[in-house]
Amino acid sequence: MVFPVFLLLVMSTIDFGGYFSSRLSVEQAARAGARAAVVQLANSYSGSAITTAISGQQGMAALTTTADCLWQGTTLDPDKYPPFIPTGTSTSCVGVWYFDLMNETTGPPALCTQWSVAHSQFGLYSGNAWTAATPPSGCVVPQEDLVVVGVGYQYKPLTPMP
Repeated sequence: MVFPVFLLLVMSTIDFGGYFSSRLSVEQAARAGARAAVVQLANSYSGSAITTAISGQQGMAALTTTADCLWQGTTLDPDKYPPFIPTGTSTSCVGVWYFDLMNETTGPPALCTQWSVAHSQFGLYSGNAWTAATPPSGCVVPQEDLVVVGVGYQYKPLTPMP
């Protein structure tokens, strides 16, 4: 009778360690992507350098850096959480969104473009449909726009739980 409880305790401890390690890996990958967004030169400002930095820091999480995250809405709204969701059936996603800060006096920063890791180009999602588009004038401008880097990951535990 003690053995099943002990086994459950051991497996739960292993699962928690795996979850914690994956969480740290995802946080480090997002941090590396954000750092790449901050230090890029103006003439090479794009999402590809950001996704390269993320994939280099994925660690134990085994992130899929070819699946996009979808931003919920068209503005930077602190009341929505989580602000992004994975597309399709992927267990992980990467999102790089650019918000125009020049309209800040008329409302919250507006989403002006997204770098798609799935398509390796700029554009926007409408629902689940991707439309490639050149960023509008005034968008993707260093020191004028806000870049949000998101890394989503769903941990799958070893111990089956209801």
